[in-house]
Amino acid sequence: MSVQGDVSPKPTTSSRPIWFYGVVAVSLVVLALLAMALIRTQQGQVSSGPAPDFTLETFEGETLRLSDFRGTPVVINFWASWCVECYREADLLEQTWRRYKGQVMFIGVDYVDTLEPALEYIDRYDITYPNGMDKGNRIADAYRIQGVPETFFVDREGNIAGVKIGPLEHDELEQWMQRLLQE
Repeated sequence: MSVQGDVSPKPTTSSRPIWFYGVVAVSLVVLALLAMALIRTQQGQVSSGPAPDFTLETFEGETLRLSDFRGTPVVINFWASWCVECYREADLLEQTWRRYKGQVMFIGVDYVDTLEPALEYIDRYDITYPNGMDKGNRIADAYRIQGVPETFFVDREGNIAGVKIGPLEHDELEQWMQRLLQE
């Protein structure tokens, strides 16, 4: 009598459970995001020189272009409804916009978000300055943002006067308003 080893068939790719493919897909997405972040970090942030021009479709369906505001200082705020730190500055940005409306333009760029939570965020803080989703992250990529919140201050000539990574504080934002209006 001879003893034979296990002769059960080896699993093939077609017999792998469906979750296996989900894990592979998620892993590839995570690796791609990490690679993009590494490239962005190596390139460095856009912190001076001409502000990259962009077109943004607002949540109200209007289209605005940064270059249309040449001659007016612009505050560009990158935010997301899932960003806890963004909530800290939302009311401050809106109140400052209302105080300087007509002198300084504010633009909100919603980063890696979904529509319903983004609209809830806008409604919760009664945000009235133009905001829209950064579809395909084109604007965030052009500015090479590091995360949210992140705010760019653009002078009248269309050059980046400064950048703030993290939530803005009242005195800090007020100093930026004065600086932008004096230039």
